[in-house]
Amino acid sequence: MLIDDYIWDTMTKHQIPGLSVAVVQEGEPVLVKGYGLANVEHRVPATEKTVYEIASIGKTFTATATMMLVEEDVISLDEAIADYLDHLPLAWQSVTIKQILSHQSGIPNYTHAPNYWEITRLDLSKSEILALVTDLPLKFPPGEFSAYDNTGYYLLGLMLEKLTKKSYGDFLRQRIFEPLGMNATVMNHPRDIVLHRAAGYRFLESKLVNKPYYSPSVTYSAGGQLSSIEDMVKWEQELYSATLLKQATLDLMWTPHPPNRGDDWEKLRYVAGLGWWILNYSDRRVVSHNGSILGFASNITRFIDDKITVIVLCNLDQVSRPDAIAKEIAGYYCPELAKISLQPPLA
Repeated sequence: MLIDDYIWDTMTKHQIPGLSVAVVQEGEPVLVKGYGLANVEHRVPATEKTVYEIASIGKTFTATATMMLVEEDVISLDEAIADYLDHLPLAWQSVTIKQILSHQSGIPNYTHAPNYWEITRLDLSKSEILALVTDLPLKFPPGEFSAYDNTGYYLLGLMLEKLTKKSYGDFLRQRIFEPLGMNATVMNHPRDIVLHRAAGYRFLESKLVNKPYYSPSVTYSAGGQLSSIEDMVKWEQELYSATLLKQATLDLMWTPHPPNRGDDWEKLRYVAGLGWWILNYSDRRVVSHNGSILGFASNITRFIDDKITVIVLCNLDQVSRPDAIAKEIAGYYCPELAKISLQPPLA
């Protein structure tokens, strides 16, 4: 089966309106292409320039920005986030920056708050978002276990703003997006005019519908970016060539940082790095991150030792395993990867 046939078959199986994909080998793109429709109502084709909400893939940007400050000796991974932010709950005072990056903070995830879905249509302040969980106890002592946490990444955005005296979006634009020529990558706001913006979709009672309004106040530095597959190729090329961060820093981010307790590596088959998930494919180095938000799903998977990266962006939120699609696509370009079994789902 040809790669185009696989992608079309996958889109048909999952009823995906539009999908854009990139395959990058040894830093060079070998496939950068869109399939289907970016906008069903206006019959706009998906292309390499189509702009999607990439959700939690944006955590890799937040982690990179944080590690820039580490390299510049502005912060230390072992310092507490409370050293840089005021008025945090007493229970959060000992949580370190490294524990946040590796999802080991124990801080409750605000997207799991009981009333979260009641407030996603409201444009709340950052303090109002954090108030969803500030009165809740820690899920576990910091560093003991691992649990996916948007709250910590929200805090990293606030820390970046305080230390750089710039908005989170401006800092990313000036330090990451502009230097890499990622001109289509911006912070999302539905009111903004964005060229080539894809519409987001979901199925409601078996009928394709437009996604509901989802306030950008609830994403922020936990995954509030828009990007195109064309721009994400530039991001991958940066990761391959280490132009913004030192190679040693990237290697640290792509090294497993297991919690003190738990058997995540063997049981879940993945463990957190710093801003990335490290997948347990035996002796292969593989790092990945999914993105999931109303109307959209995405994945970037870097098969480091095989020097191949696959990026998938689509405009349907009920695609639960975009990482599985990326793994299958990789197998078309690297036969060895086609032989290994897919690991369990990422967080």
